[in-house]
Amino acid sequence: MSKASNASRAVGYDALVKQYKLRVVSHWHHSEAGSSIHRSRTENGTVWEIYPSALAPDETLGAQLEFAIKYDGINLEILSALFERIDPKELTTYIQATPTGRYSRRIWYLYELLTGHTLPLADVTSGNYVDLLEPDRYYTASPIQVRRQRVNDNLLGDARFCPMIRRTDSLKAFEAKNLPETCREVLASYPQSVLKRAMSYLYTKETKSSFEIESVAIDASRTERFVSLLVLAEKKDFFNKADLIDLQHRIVDERFRDHDYRHTQNYVGESIGMGRQQVHFVSPKPEDLPTLMEGMYEAHRRMHGDGGRGGGGGALRASPGRGGRCFFFFAPLSRPTRPPLPPPFPQLFS
Repeated sequence: MSKASNASRAVGYDALVKQYKLRVVSHWHHSEAGSSIHRSRTENGTVWEIYPSALAPDETLGAQLEFAIKYDGINLEILSALFERIDPKELTTYIQATPTGRYSRRIWYLYELLTGHTLPLADVTSGNYVDLLEPDRYYTASPIQVRRQRVNDNLLGDARFCPMIRRTDSLKAFEAKNLPETCREVLASYPQSVLKRAMSYLYTKETKSSFEIESVAIDASRTERFVSLLVLAEKKDFFNKADLIDLQHRIVDERFRDHDYRHTQNYVGESIGMGRQQVHFVSPKPEDLPTLMEGMYEAHRRMHGDGGRGGGGGALRASPGRGGRCFFFFAPLSRPTRPPLPPPFPQLFS
């Protein structure tokens, strides 16, 4: 933590990222140790903390990992990148020293989950199950008991796709407002006939806006089909491969219908004239889509199960894992209105 005093040193994730030269997005929480007192400051959602020297871990992999999980939280991106770089024997030695420890069991489970590799360790046969995520720090799904490490996997997804949503003060305040109940009370004060007319207007307006965004010609038949699907979406869960492809077939021209995920590179951009495109975002590679989408469906099922433990249903329903922004950025189906990806972007995936 560059903001800290010269006497302190980076610990936790910051130390591991530096030591193993990991190319990852910066974590939201940065830790250092070496101060005589505990100090903390927050700036634009990022937290810097300096811990007393007594809490400083030693320089070993296990000690730094345990500190990171305990104080920095769980960052799946950093852990996934780290586990690809470390010597599994070093991690095995750390776990063998405390095989029933709450942090060693969680690190052990995360290693096997994220890498798909099994460490040469015997299953834990005694002790209480420990939650992988602390429900007071994160929004969680219903726990899946993992007998090998005696861990409750309460992640919102799996190794293929897993949103992480912290219980920040802002989200706690959002939950406290209980907006679903307020909406129900407001709607109950209007006659059903008025609500139906309002919904019909909004469905039609949304349809026209969607067509304009995609530069699709508007006609009465296509508008009617799209509106009927919007109405149906309120009653049925379409979030699976077969139904998504079927939905596309009902909406797009027969020439552009897909029978599988797209096989070409997609992107989000805009035309800047002379046949050129300004690219704002490049979607995942076609070959990565099957795994990503299956992971996304699983995350959807986990979050749909009970809305999350601890009353987090509202926040979970607004999360990307439920088919919103992440689905848009994945762009799993073809978009015929887009020209081919211009150079030099294809080189990004060579």
